[in-house]
Amino acid sequence: MDNLKWLLIGVLVMLGIYLIVQSQQGGYDTQAGRIFPKETAGITKLVVEKGGEMLTLTKTDTTWSIVGHDTLVVKADRISALFGQAFDVERETLMTQKTGNWGKYSVDDATGTHVKIFDAADVLVTHVVFGQSTSDWSRNYVRVGEGSGVFLTNTSVLNLFSTGATYWGQKPPAPKFEPVVLDSVGVTQ
Repeated sequence: MDNLKWLLIGVLVMLGIYLIVQSQQGGYDTQAGRIFPKETAGITKLVVEKGGEMLTLTKTDTTWSIVGHDTLVVKADRISALFGQAFDVERETLMTQKTGNWGKYSVDDATGTHVKIFDAADVLVTHVVFGQSTSDWSRNYVRVGEGSGVFLTNTSVLNLFSTGATYWGQKPPAPKFEPVVLDSVGVTQ
């Protein structure tokens, strides 16, 4: 009977140690999740800001335009890459939860690339801050919303968020005119 009592105590102690170790290791778990909304039809404005430069894209009906750059036409492949690649990025490994470390991961207000997504009512849907990973160029660091956590992304999408107007747009092609051919009387043929 004494042996059974000591065996039961031993099992309880081992179980307690196991639970303590598991709770401490929980902080190192990989946390995966979408950064941007899956449904993109309601998105009507995108603001990209980095180092004092800002670019705003707006959508009217189905046409995207660059605010302040009326002479440029938005490149369709850039919008496709935005919604096809950039919006599929996911956060994975938690790097830090300390706001003092944001500069180290380039996700602070000064060095990060801020991406703000708005809906048709001009309500902020998502605010994300990206930073370039110095150790793994195929990934980025990301901070989402007001959270203090900095995560490593599953792929690099930072290059898809530029503040340059010519990255997003181009001058429209010049209209093509047919040469006017006149006959001997001056009538067009």
